[in-house]
Amino acid sequence: MPTLSPDRWFRPLAIATASLLITSLISVGGVKPQSGPDNGHLVAAGKAGHGATDTTASVDTTTTTAAGAGAVAGGSGGGGAGTTARGGAGTAAGSGSGGGAGGSGGTGKIPASAVPDFGLKTQGVTDKEVKIGYSYNVSACGDAGTLQAMFGSATTGDPKKALDAYTRYINDSGGIAGRTLKVAVVDDGGDGCPEKNAAAAVKMADEEKVFMAIPGLHVESDYLIGKKIPVFGGRDDPASLAKAGPNGIMLTEAIEPTLEKWAAFGKNYLDSGAHTPCLIHPESGASGDWNNHEKIIVNKMAKYGLHFKDIVVYQEDVSTAQRQANTAAARLKAKGCDQVYFMAGNPIAMVFFTQAATQNVWFPTWTFTSYMVLADTELAGRLMDQRQWDNAIGLSTRVPPGNHRMEGNCKRIYQKYYGNDDQSDSAYTQVVCAQLLSVAEIMRRAVARTGVLTGNSLIVGADSVRNDFFYDATVPLRWSMPSPAGPFKTKAFSHYTVVKWSSADSKYLFPEFPTYWEVMGPGKSGGQDMRSYFK
Repeated sequence: MPTLSPDRWFRPLAIATASLLITSLISVGGVKPQSGPDNGHLVAAGKAGHGATDTTASVDTTTTTAAGAGAVAGGSGGGGAGTTARGGAGTAAGSGSGGGAGGSGGTGKIPASAVPDFGLKTQGVTDKEVKIGYSYNVSACGDAGTLQAMFGSATTGDPKKALDAYTRYINDSGGIAGRTLKVAVVDDGGDGCPEKNAAAAVKMADEEKVFMAIPGLHVESDYLIGKKIPVFGGRDDPASLAKAGPNGIMLTEAIEPTLEKWAAFGKNYLDSGAHTPCLIHPESGASGDWNNHEKIIVNKMAKYGLHFKDIVVYQEDVSTAQRQANTAAARLKAKGCDQVYFMAGNPIAMVFFTQAATQNVWFPTWTFTSYMVLADTELAGRLMDQRQWDNAIGLSTRVPPGNHRMEGNCKRIYQKYYGNDDQSDSAYTQVVCAQLLSVAEIMRRAVARTGVLTGNSLIVGADSVRNDFFYDATVPLRWSMPSPAGPFKTKAFSHYTVVKWSSADSKYLFPEFPTYWEVMGPGKSGGQDMRSYFK
């Protein structure tokens, strides 16, 4: 199978966020960059400054001006300057803008001297600029050419163009409280050049001396977190979360609560107890400890009285992908599996497995969660064998079209700088948008609340995001780091709704909208109408 790295791209999001194929392309064997900065070059397009404005009316600046010079901290839940009641257009609902959940988020300014010591290091920031590190497979080691040829630039996109567009947008919208945002791009080699992996982390932390890093690999995030550099990404298993403490911020929910939700969904929606479910996942390696994740999902399923008939573990090797998928499809069909739980970092492997299922005249129900970055987007759904994907149903953090004030934000921003180059909906574009806009929001809130930008104030900024920030049409983001003693919620997403693919419409349908669940109960109980957050 192709190298499917959940951590490589969006896990630093890891988006998370969120967010598809690109996740692997970027760090597994990234595509050959088409334009933009060279390895190690600083992206600093656009000029940041107090009062800088966005002159493109069609671009919603809600996500990028929250704590810039033009938005001061509001009172408790009162809204920062220029905000609306729910932090609408004008700011990113930051620095105390109203409408978010309570707690320490949105409670006004904190003196710099009162910022808690979360143990994080401060470097790479001056009064004029802030430098962050961003790593991916710049040299396109490994299977890059094969994957790009398979999917095309409209699907994969160009990481350099995406980084340039969103960096320019942030700086054109005031920077980080007047500071110019600079991005140090570092080549981590992906799986194809492992000798570059650790070196990339060293370069960001010790040579570039970045303030914050968005690493593409677990080995990088491990080093950076160990050096006390703020990280957007990192591992999300229980042991690693305990070790990282307030560090390792990202979008996608941690693996254990995600699998709890999935198992409850299997019990209370898919009725897996009346079916024969099977599990497919990649082997453990650079993309994650999938053997441990298997143990977690097996235990979670057992909690609900559910059991997998068979479990297939595939190798992350594009040269043998189709053969592995065909063998697995024949095996699972013979076992009578009529539901497939597919667990991975992104949906590339499912392209092969859905093709193999049809070749074997086997049509199970396919289920997934948005932990598989971008699996719940039309970009991914259209790549699947459509005869199979009509049977796909999963859990998503998305909001359906026509229901979210931030809908299309990432696309509009990209098109402002690159027009209609066919990549505005690409995987790189979606992933980089989620990462950079979220990081900028956290830094802006840090300054708005404390007056300073340090490793520790960054955590205060993240703690201020309480269901009142969106980079695009998703459920609200919420981090919580109330004190150095914890407890820490460093992964933002918590709520999911049901999505089901329609090949006739070539899109996902949302049969249960506007209801979202943290954990679905019997009879679909425990849901919440979340429209008040994003209307």
